[in-house]
Amino acid sequence: MNYLQLCQRFIRECGISGALSTVAGQGGEMLRVADWVGQAWLELQSKHDDWEWMRSSGLLGAGASFTTLAGTFVYPLGVGAGKTGVDPAQFNKWDRATFRCYTTAAGKNDEMPLDLVGYDAWRDAYMMGAMRLVQTRPVAIAVAPDLSLCVGPPPTAGYTITGDYFRAPVAMAADGDLPTGLPSQFHMAIVYLAMTYYAGYEAAPEVIDRGQVGYARLVAQLEALRAPAIGMIGALA
Repeated sequence: MNYLQLCQRFIRECGISGALSTVAGQGGEMLRVADWVGQAWLELQSKHDDWEWMRSSGLLGAGASFTTLAGTFVYPLGVGAGKTGVDPAQFNKWDRATFRCYTTAAGKNDEMPLDLVGYDAWRDAYMMGAMRLVQTRPVAIAVAPDLSLCVGPPPTAGYTITGDYFRAPVAMAADGDLPTGLPSQFHMAIVYLAMTYYAGYEAAPEVIDRGQVGYARLVAQLEALRAPAIGMIGALA
């Protein structure tokens, strides 16, 4: 279902009088309908910051990819030379286990994973004394407090660094906008969550019960299918 269809289904589920032919230019109750459905989609995306469908992966034609500049060891979010190639408006967080490096001229034949280190460990190992002046192939990477990528040792020019990230939630605005990435069998989760907003506004307990039950059921199924598995910690020594 697209944005308009989700709103129309929401209207039917809540028994709201009237019809909606477009989400554009609405006022009054129909504006609230569009707002509730739109907010429900944003909230569903925000329930986990690592939903699988929100991952931007280099192996799927997206992800981050940038070329190193000689002596430049910090690469902030953004597009252009000396940046990660990721628009900050579309970015949520890095998938920290995915960073790789290869010689740009040689292609991916010499691609190697980068060791992920903490920001403080990177700073102490590579930004100390004479180590600041070393320029060679990067072997490690850290995520800075401002979400920049920090490579170590400081690189020479001519290496390409790639990595995956999770996208920021995206709003629906036009009639034909889709809840991108969300499997169609779970589109009703948006409607059910929006019903709880409506029920709170209208003090309609029977609607909130239906919304909560339907939302909980579908989200549990969605999490089982599309939320990353939780890794188990090994036995303590």
